Amino acid sequence: MKRRHNAIPRNERETQAKERGLAVLSLMRREGLRFRPAAKAVGVDPRTVWRYVGSALRQESPGRRISATEHDRISRPVNFITPAGKQGGTVRDSRTASALGEHLNAVKTFISNRGDSSALEKFEGKSFRVSDEVYQFVTDPDTLSKLADAGELVFEGLYRVAKGGAR
Repeated sequence: MKRRHNAIPRNERETQAKERGLAVLSLMRREGLRFRPAAKAVGVDPRTVWRYVGSALRQESPGRRISATEHDRISRPVNFITPAGKQGGTVRDSRTASALGEHLNAVKTFISNRGDSSALEKFEGKSFRVSDEVYQFVTDPDTLSKLADAGELVFEGLYRVAKGGAR
C-alpha cells in the first residue's frame, strides 16, 4: 500500500484532533480494539485518525482489517521527571513515550509505597531523548522523595494537555 504521511496540526483544534488520533492508536495497541470501535470509543471520525496517525496504521488491502503497527515515529508532547522537577517536551516515537509512561507509573508506585524502589530498578542508568536533549531517568529515592514533598510529581498524565477549546 501507499505510504502515508501524518498531517501536522496547524492550530489548537487540529492539535486536539491529533491527540484523539493518538488515543485511538493507544487503544488499538493496548486493548486490542479494532480500528472503528476504538475511534468510536474516543469519539473521533476515522478519517481524522488516518489524517494524523495514518503512518502507524496498516491495511493489507481495501476492505480488510486495519491494524496498528507495533511502534511508530509520530511526535507527541509529554510530561517527564528531571532531578529539578516535572518538565514537558516532545518525543519522536512511541517507544520513548511508553518508557516515560512506565517510569511515571514506577514513580507513582514508589511514592504510594514509600521506600519500595523495586519498580524503579529497571530504569537505573538509562536515558531518553526529549526535544533533542538527553535526560537520565530519575531513580534516586531521596531525589524522588524531595520532589514528591515539594509537590513536583503531580501530573495529569503522561501527555501534555493542549490548551484551549473543547473537543
